[in-house]
Amino acid sequence: MSETLNRLNRLSGYAGVASKIIMAILIIVIIGAVVAIAAVALDNSMIIEEMAKEAVTKGDVQAAALNAIAAACAGLAIMYYVNRLFTNIHKNNALFTDDNVRDLRTIALLLVAAAIVITTVGVLTIVFLLDTTDIVVGFNPLSMLLTAFIVYIVSLIFSHGTELQKQSDETL
Repeated sequence: MSETLNRLNRLSGYAGVASKIIMAILIIVIIGAVVAIAAVALDNSMIIEEMAKEAVTKGDVQAAALNAIAAACAGLAIMYYVNRLFTNIHKNNALFTDDNVRDLRTIALLLVAAAIVITTVGVLTIVFLLDTTDIVVGFNPLSMLLTAFIVYIVSLIFSHGTELQKQSDETL
């Protein structure tokens, strides 16, 4: 096995572990956001007093929590396929497989869906929970769409590599 393939295999293992850690953090974010929504909905007097001190409304908390849930759920779905991709590369020691192409295309599709969902949830929470039409979204969907486009192009490269790999295997 070449040094480059060894390095790729080792880094894929590390990336798989890192993606699992990120997924765990995203699950914690989702749980925290759900707890925040529940605490506000239950009108916990201690929380309401603290919110009043900081001039934070229930709508602010609900909007922030819903945006966090949308972003974390999207991130969790994407990281699941990222983890699958790197785990597959690490375990099979192969780049050009149909599974890797499928995972890359799924990641690209999920990035597009995430950009749409996160933007939509952000706008809806601003309009309905914050009672304003001054929409200032801190999330830039264009960067996510550009990333999706790049990942899709990489999936096409992997698809071509898979075809070449199959042709090479058939000739041997």
